[in-house]
Amino acid sequence: MMSEIGKERRCKSCGKLLIDEKILCRRCKLKMRNTGGKVGGIISGLVVTAFSANSLANDGEGKNDVSSPD
Repeated sequence: MMSEIGKERRCKSCGKLLIDEKILCRRCKLKMRNTGGKVGGIISGLVVTAFSANSLANDGEGKNDVSSPD
């Protein structure tokens, strides 16, 4: 019991003393959530761009393959 009272819990990211939280303080949790949202937006934008470019490339090839009826 004495060891639990004397043990200080600190944030794994910034080292701030924690009272109720388990691993990270609220500030670090919010910072990670915001950073994750920005990174996710960038990645999803790149994926959409890649699919669009691939689709446009396939549309261009398909028009050349169609022969005109004579």
